[in-house]
Amino acid sequence: MKTFLLKVDILNTMRKLRLVLPLLAILCCPLATSAQGDFASIDDFQKSTLKGGDQLSVQAKGDLNGDGLEDWAGVIQRGETGSSPTYQLYVLVRSGQSGYRVAEKSKEAPIPGMGCCWVENLEIKRSSIYIQNNAKTASTMEAATHQFKLYRGEWRLVGVRIYDIDQSSDTSTETDMNLLTGSVIEKKQKGERKPIASSRRKKFSTSLLKDYDFYNGFGIE
Repeated sequence: MKTFLLKVDILNTMRKLRLVLPLLAILCCPLATSAQGDFASIDDFQKSTLKGGDQLSVQAKGDLNGDGLEDWAGVIQRGETGSSPTYQLYVLVRSGQSGYRVAEKSKEAPIPGMGCCWVENLEIKRSSIYIQNNAKTASTMEAATHQFKLYRGEWRLVGVRIYDIDQSSDTSTETDMNLLTGSVIEKKQKGERKPIASSRRKKFSTSLLKDYDFYNGFGIE
């Protein structure tokens, strides 16, 4: 009887192991993937990411998560022979002494051309990424700056500032939008006259960095 019970225990243990081992493999896979995504330096990341005719368009360094370590953001411009050029924004966060990991990246978006839109500047300040895109026509020019930040666990668009100049009417308009509070402040100025300010509120939908497409109207249209 004891021999029979021992065999039953062994069989039950084997069944449990068959259930537990696949679960452990599933749990370990994300850790392995994360480890493979680490880079000892920004140069290592660029060597791994830049291919063929790719080039680093703009880059910025600064603390994005308040840990006192210098993080990195950069826009890669891709343009393989026979294909349309594209932009893609990468965000790398410093992981102590172990190097950098890719925290987020935007979609790879075609560069529109025909006056819209091209990346002019990239900055990291106040724990945020600020990316400026310009667009122009024969008589107008527009500069749009999108502010992205790690907010409640997501790399989210939190602010947009758009500056328009209409040379045909000698009028400029600066619109500052806070997507978290819904505040919209607009300043209009004609020539050398005193700017006229107005404010309103607007409900903005949630826009994430991973969906960023480099268009000036991203997140507000």
